[in-house]
Amino acid sequence: MSKLYIPNSVALRNFDALFKGNDFLFNNGKVEINFHPNYVALHPVGLAFYAALSDLLRIKGCKFKGKINYSMRSIPYLQRMGLFKALGFRNPVKTEEHEETGRFIPLTKISNSQQLDVFIKNIDPILHTNRENSFAIKHVFSEILRNVIEHSRAEFGGNVCATYNRKKKKISIGISDAGIGLFNSLIVNHKVTDDQDAIVKALTPGISGATSRLGGNAENAGAGLFFTKCIAASTRNHFLIFSGNSYFKLKITPKNKVIAFNPNPMDDYCSFRKSLPYFNGTLVGIDINIEDNKAFNNLIDNIGQAYTQGVKRSQKTYYKKINFS
Repeated sequence: MSKLYIPNSVALRNFDALFKGNDFLFNNGKVEINFHPNYVALHPVGLAFYAALSDLLRIKGCKFKGKINYSMRSIPYLQRMGLFKALGFRNPVKTEEHEETGRFIPLTKISNSQQLDVFIKNIDPILHTNRENSFAIKHVFSEILRNVIEHSRAEFGGNVCATYNRKKKKISIGISDAGIGLFNSLIVNHKVTDDQDAIVKALTPGISGATSRLGGNAENAGAGLFFTKCIAASTRNHFLIFSGNSYFKLKITPKNKVIAFNPNPMDDYCSFRKSLPYFNGTLVGIDINIEDNKAFNNLIDNIGQAYTQGVKRSQKTYYKKINFS
Protein backbone atom coordinates (compact mmCIF):
# COMPACT_ATOMS: atom_id res chain seq x y z
CA MET A 1 0.00 0.00 0.00
CA SER A 2 1.31 3.44 -0.94
CA LYS A 3 1.40 6.13 1.72
CA LEU A 4 0.80 9.87 1.66
CA TYR A 5 1.88 11.87 4.68
CA ILE A 6 0.51 15.37 5.29
CA PRO A 7 3.04 17.15 7.53
CA ASN A 8 2.73 19.71 10.30
CA SER A 9 3.13 22.68 7.97
CA VAL A 10 3.25 23.44 4.24
CA ALA A 11 3.73 27.04 3.14
CA LEU A 12 5.70 28.82 0.43
CA ARG A 13 8.57 29.53 2.81
CA ASN A 14 8.93 25.83 3.83
CA PHE A 15 7.56 24.14 0.71
CA ASP A 16 10.11 21.31 0.92
CA ALA A 17 8.17 19.87 3.87
CA LEU A 18 5.84 18.48 1.21
CA PHE A 19 8.44 15.91 0.12
CA LYS A 20 9.44 14.43 3.47
CA GLY A 21 8.41 10.78 3.45
CA ASN A 22 6.47 11.12 0.17
CA ASP A 23 7.18 9.87 -3.34
CA PHE A 24 3.73 10.48 -4.95
CA LEU A 25 3.96 7.25 -6.96
CA PHE A 26 0.67 5.56 -5.96
CA ASN A 27 1.22 2.58 -8.26
CA ASN A 28 -0.44 -0.27 -6.36
CA GLY A 29 -4.03 0.99 -6.29
CA LYS A 30 -4.24 1.56 -2.54
CA VAL A 31 -3.17 4.63 -0.62
CA GLU A 32 -3.08 5.31 3.10
CA ILE A 33 -3.27 9.00 3.98
CA ASN A 34 -1.83 10.06 7.32
CA PHE A 35 -1.95 13.51 8.89
CA HIS A 36 0.47 14.95 11.42
CA PRO A 37 -1.22 13.93 14.70
CA ASN A 38 -1.24 17.31 16.46
CA TYR A 39 -1.60 20.17 14.00
CA VAL A 40 -1.63 20.70 10.23
CA ALA A 41 -1.14 24.26 8.98
CA LEU A 42 -1.63 24.51 5.23
CA HIS A 43 -1.09 27.58 3.08
CA PRO A 44 -3.51 27.55 0.09
CA VAL A 45 -0.62 26.15 -1.98
CA GLY A 46 -0.68 23.05 0.24
CA LEU A 47 -4.46 22.74 0.12
CA ALA A 48 -4.43 23.05 -3.67
CA PHE A 49 -1.63 20.49 -3.97
CA TYR A 50 -3.45 17.81 -1.98
CA ALA A 51 -6.63 18.50 -3.94
CA ALA A 52 -4.68 17.84 -7.16
CA LEU A 53 -3.23 14.64 -5.67
CA SER A 54 -6.77 13.53 -4.89
CA ASP A 55 -7.67 14.13 -8.55
CA LEU A 56 -4.66 12.04 -9.54
CA LEU A 57 -5.72 9.20 -7.24
CA ARG A 58 -9.17 9.23 -8.82
CA ILE A 59 -7.66 9.15 -12.32
CA LYS A 60 -5.51 6.18 -11.30
CA GLY A 61 -8.53 4.45 -9.76
CA CYS A 62 -6.85 4.25 -6.35
CA LYS A 63 -8.72 3.37 -3.20
CA PHE A 64 -7.59 5.40 -0.25
CA LYS A 65 -8.23 5.59 3.44
CA GLY A 66 -6.99 7.92 6.13
CA LYS A 67 -6.26 8.26 9.81
CA ILE A 68 -7.35 11.49 11.44
CA ASN A 69 -6.65 12.43 15.03
CA TYR A 70 -9.93 13.97 16.13
CA SER A 71 -8.12 16.08 18.70
CA MET A 72 -6.03 17.72 15.95
CA ARG A 73 -6.54 21.43 16.61
CA SER A 74 -6.66 22.52 12.97
CA ILE A 75 -9.57 20.27 11.94
CA PRO A 76 -12.12 23.14 11.77
CA TYR A 77 -9.89 25.15 9.39
CA LEU A 78 -9.04 22.19 7.15
CA GLN A 79 -12.68 21.14 7.07
CA ARG A 80 -13.96 24.63 6.24
CA MET A 81 -11.36 25.00 3.47
CA GLY A 82 -12.68 21.76 1.97
CA LEU A 83 -9.62 19.54 2.35
CA PHE A 84 -11.37 16.46 3.71
CA LYS A 85 -14.06 16.66 1.06
CA ALA A 86 -11.41 17.04 -1.64
CA LEU A 87 -9.64 13.92 -0.34
CA GLY A 88 -12.89 11.94 -0.37
CA PHE A 89 -13.42 11.81 3.38
CA ARG A 90 -16.48 12.64 5.38
CA ASN A 91 -16.04 15.76 7.46
CA PRO A 92 -14.56 14.47 10.73
CA VAL A 93 -16.40 16.79 13.12
CA LYS A 94 -19.55 18.86 13.31
CA THR A 95 -18.66 22.53 13.05
CA GLU A 96 -20.61 25.70 12.52
CA GLU A 97 -19.78 26.93 9.05
CA HIS A 98 -18.97 30.62 9.20
CA GLU A 99 -19.57 32.76 6.16
CA GLU A 100 -16.39 32.90 4.10
CA THR A 101 -17.06 36.30 2.49
CA GLY A 102 -14.06 38.55 2.95
CA ARG A 103 -11.90 35.95 4.70
CA PHE A 104 -11.27 32.97 2.46
CA ILE A 105 -12.20 31.04 -0.64
CA PRO A 106 -12.47 27.30 0.09
CA LEU A 107 -11.21 24.75 -2.42
CA THR A 108 -13.18 25.32 -5.59
CA LYS A 109 -13.26 23.37 -8.85
CA ILE A 110 -12.91 25.31 -12.10
CA SER A 111 -13.43 23.16 -15.20
CA ASN A 112 -14.63 25.55 -17.90
CA SER A 113 -14.71 29.20 -18.90
CA GLN A 114 -18.25 29.69 -17.58
CA GLN A 115 -17.23 28.55 -14.09
CA LEU A 116 -14.16 30.79 -14.32
CA ASP A 117 -16.28 33.83 -15.22
CA VAL A 118 -18.58 33.22 -12.24
CA PHE A 119 -15.61 32.72 -9.93
CA ILE A 120 -13.90 35.97 -11.01
CA LYS A 121 -17.14 37.92 -10.54
CA ASN A 122 -17.55 36.59 -6.99
CA ILE A 123 -14.06 37.09 -5.51
CA ASP A 124 -14.22 40.83 -4.84
CA PRO A 125 -15.02 40.50 -1.09
CA ILE A 126 -11.70 38.78 -0.31
CA LEU A 127 -9.58 41.35 -2.14
CA HIS A 128 -10.03 44.24 0.33
CA THR A 129 -8.38 46.75 -1.97
CA ASN A 130 -9.06 49.47 -4.52
CA ARG A 131 -10.30 48.94 -8.05
CA GLU A 132 -6.87 49.13 -9.71
CA ASN A 133 -5.21 46.65 -7.35
CA SER A 134 -8.24 44.38 -7.52
CA PHE A 135 -7.96 44.29 -11.31
CA ALA A 136 -4.33 43.14 -11.11
CA ILE A 137 -5.10 40.36 -8.61
CA LYS A 138 -8.13 39.18 -10.59
CA HIS A 139 -5.84 38.97 -13.60
CA VAL A 140 -3.65 36.53 -11.66
CA PHE A 141 -6.60 34.22 -10.96
CA SER A 142 -7.94 34.53 -14.49
CA GLU A 143 -4.68 33.93 -16.37
CA ILE A 144 -3.56 30.89 -14.39
CA LEU A 145 -6.98 29.24 -14.32
CA ARG A 146 -7.44 29.92 -18.02
CA ASN A 147 -4.16 28.12 -18.65
CA VAL A 148 -5.47 25.16 -16.64
CA ILE A 149 -8.67 25.04 -18.68
CA GLU A 150 -6.98 25.45 -22.07
CA HIS A 151 -3.67 23.60 -21.74
CA SER A 152 -3.53 21.21 -18.77
CA ARG A 153 -5.92 18.55 -20.14
CA ALA A 154 -6.83 17.94 -16.50
CA GLU A 155 -9.73 15.50 -16.36
CA PHE A 156 -11.25 17.14 -13.28
CA GLY A 157 -10.28 20.73 -14.04
CA GLY A 158 -8.36 23.00 -11.70
CA ASN A 159 -8.41 23.59 -7.94
CA VAL A 160 -8.24 27.07 -6.45
CA CYS A 161 -8.40 28.46 -2.92
CA ALA A 162 -7.31 31.61 -1.12
CA THR A 163 -7.10 33.13 2.35
CA TYR A 164 -6.90 36.71 3.58
CA ASN A 165 -4.70 37.61 6.55
CA ARG A 166 -6.28 40.75 7.99
CA LYS A 167 -3.33 41.54 10.25
CA LYS A 168 -0.74 41.34 7.47
CA LYS A 169 -3.20 42.54 4.80
CA LYS A 170 -2.03 39.67 2.66
CA ILE A 171 -3.89 37.40 0.28
CA SER A 172 -2.48 33.89 -0.27
CA ILE A 173 -3.49 31.89 -3.33
CA GLY A 174 -3.08 28.26 -4.39
CA ILE A 175 -4.00 26.89 -7.84
CA SER A 176 -3.40 23.34 -9.07
CA ASP A 177 -4.32 20.67 -11.58
CA ALA A 178 -3.55 17.01 -12.16
CA GLY A 179 -3.04 17.46 -15.88
CA ILE A 180 -0.16 16.80 -18.24
CA GLY A 181 2.29 19.25 -16.64
CA LEU A 182 4.26 22.12 -18.14
CA PHE A 183 6.77 19.95 -20.01
CA ASN A 184 4.13 18.04 -22.01
CA SER A 185 2.14 21.21 -22.61
CA LEU A 186 5.05 23.28 -23.93
CA ILE A 187 6.90 20.62 -25.92
CA VAL A 188 4.13 20.65 -28.53
CA ASN A 189 5.29 24.06 -29.78
CA HIS A 190 8.70 24.61 -28.18
CA LYS A 191 12.02 22.86 -27.71
CA VAL A 192 12.02 21.82 -24.05
CA THR A 193 14.72 19.66 -22.47
CA ASP A 194 13.31 18.81 -19.03
CA ASP A 195 10.89 19.95 -16.31
CA GLN A 196 13.18 22.72 -15.08
CA ASP A 197 13.58 24.07 -18.61
CA ALA A 198 9.78 23.92 -19.03
CA ILE A 199 9.33 26.06 -15.91
CA VAL A 200 11.91 28.57 -17.16
CA LYS A 201 10.13 28.83 -20.50
CA ALA A 202 6.69 29.07 -18.87
CA LEU A 203 7.94 32.06 -16.84
CA THR A 204 9.63 33.71 -19.82
CA PRO A 205 7.49 36.50 -21.32
CA GLY A 206 6.21 35.81 -24.81
CA ILE A 207 6.41 31.99 -24.66
CA SER A 208 2.98 30.41 -24.83
CA GLY A 209 1.85 26.81 -24.95
CA ALA A 210 -0.71 27.84 -27.55
CA THR A 211 1.77 28.70 -30.31
CA SER A 212 5.43 28.50 -31.28
CA ARG A 213 5.37 32.21 -32.14
CA LEU A 214 7.45 34.33 -29.75
CA GLY A 215 5.09 36.88 -28.26
CA GLY A 216 2.15 34.49 -28.38
CA ASN A 217 -1.00 35.27 -30.29
CA ALA A 218 -4.10 37.43 -29.90
CA GLU A 219 -5.66 35.03 -27.39
CA ASN A 220 -2.55 34.13 -25.40
CA ALA A 221 0.48 36.41 -25.14
CA GLY A 222 2.51 34.11 -22.88
CA ALA A 223 2.41 36.62 -20.04
CA GLY A 224 0.24 35.07 -17.32
CA LEU A 225 2.87 33.42 -15.11
CA PHE A 226 5.39 36.19 -15.76
CA PHE A 227 2.80 38.76 -14.67
CA THR A 228 1.96 36.71 -11.54
CA LYS A 229 5.60 36.40 -10.57
CA CYS A 230 6.07 40.16 -11.00
CA ILE A 231 3.13 40.97 -8.72
CA ALA A 232 4.66 38.81 -5.98
CA ALA A 233 8.04 40.46 -6.53
CA SER A 234 6.56 43.96 -6.44
CA THR A 235 5.12 43.36 -2.93
CA ARG A 236 8.25 41.49 -1.74
CA ASN A 237 6.55 38.13 -1.41
CA HIS A 238 6.97 34.50 -2.42
CA PHE A 239 5.83 32.96 -5.70
CA LEU A 240 6.16 29.26 -6.51
CA ILE A 241 5.53 26.96 -9.45
CA PHE A 242 5.97 23.19 -9.22
CA SER A 243 5.56 20.78 -12.13
CA GLY A 244 7.05 17.40 -12.94
CA ASN A 245 10.16 16.93 -10.83
CA SER A 246 11.13 20.61 -10.44
CA TYR A 247 10.06 23.81 -8.80
CA PHE A 248 10.91 27.50 -8.98
CA LYS A 249 10.46 29.66 -5.90
CA LEU A 250 10.78 33.42 -5.90
CA LYS A 251 12.31 34.48 -2.60
CA ILE A 252 11.27 37.55 -0.64
CA THR A 253 13.31 40.45 -1.97
CA PRO A 254 15.20 42.08 0.95
CA LYS A 255 14.28 45.69 1.68
CA ASN A 256 17.79 46.81 0.78
CA LYS A 257 17.56 45.15 -2.64
CA VAL A 258 15.96 46.82 -5.67
CA ILE A 259 12.94 44.99 -7.06
CA ALA A 260 13.49 43.88 -10.64
CA PHE A 261 11.07 42.37 -13.17
CA ASN A 262 13.47 40.00 -14.90
CA PRO A 263 12.35 38.44 -18.19
CA ASN A 264 14.73 35.55 -17.47
CA PRO A 265 13.61 33.86 -14.23
CA MET A 266 17.15 32.57 -13.68
CA ASP A 267 18.11 36.20 -12.94
CA ASP A 268 15.56 36.47 -10.13
CA TYR A 269 16.26 36.30 -6.41
CA CYS A 270 15.04 32.72 -6.33
CA SER A 271 15.70 29.05 -5.69
CA PHE A 272 15.34 26.17 -8.16
CA ARG A 273 15.07 22.50 -7.23
CA LYS A 274 14.88 19.48 -9.48
CA SER A 275 15.03 15.67 -9.18
CA LEU A 276 12.11 15.88 -6.74
CA PRO A 277 9.31 13.31 -6.31
CA TYR A 278 7.37 13.57 -9.57
CA PHE A 279 4.15 15.59 -9.59
CA ASN A 280 1.90 14.82 -12.53
CA GLY A 281 0.45 18.29 -12.96
CA THR A 282 1.14 21.93 -12.14
CA LEU A 283 0.95 23.85 -8.87
CA VAL A 284 1.16 27.63 -8.40
CA GLY A 285 1.29 29.53 -5.11
CA ILE A 286 1.56 33.24 -4.43
CA ASP A 287 1.36 35.76 -1.60
CA ILE A 288 0.38 39.38 -2.29
CA ASN A 289 0.24 42.35 0.06
CA ILE A 290 -2.93 43.78 -1.39
CA GLU A 291 -2.72 47.24 0.18
CA ASP A 292 0.85 47.93 -0.86
CA ASN A 293 -0.22 50.81 -3.08
CA LYS A 294 3.36 51.94 -3.60
CA ALA A 295 4.17 48.57 -5.14
CA PHE A 296 1.06 48.55 -7.30
CA ASN A 297 1.59 52.06 -8.63
CA ASN A 298 2.67 51.86 -12.28
CA LEU A 299 2.85 48.08 -11.91
CA ILE A 300 1.10 47.36 -15.20
CA ASP A 301 3.33 49.77 -17.13
CA ASN A 302 6.53 48.41 -15.56
CA ILE A 303 5.56 44.81 -16.22
CA GLY A 304 4.54 45.73 -19.77
CA GLN A 305 7.94 47.26 -20.42
CA ALA A 306 9.72 44.18 -19.02
CA TYR A 307 7.50 41.91 -21.13
CA THR A 308 8.26 43.83 -24.34
CA GLN A 309 11.98 43.88 -23.65
CA GLY A 310 11.94 40.17 -22.81
CA VAL A 311 10.15 39.24 -26.02
CA LYS A 312 12.53 41.34 -28.12
CA ARG A 313 15.53 39.73 -26.42
CA SER A 314 14.10 36.24 -26.95
CA GLN A 315 13.39 36.96 -30.61
CA LYS A 316 16.90 38.28 -31.12
CA THR A 317 18.40 35.17 -29.53
CA TYR A 318 16.09 32.93 -31.54
CA TYR A 319 16.94 34.46 -34.92
CA LYS A 320 20.65 34.33 -34.17
CA LYS A 321 20.32 30.55 -34.08
CA ILE A 322 18.84 30.36 -37.57
CA ASN A 323 21.23 29.56 -40.39
CA PHE A 324 20.07 31.00 -43.73
CA SER A 325 21.39 29.31 -46.84
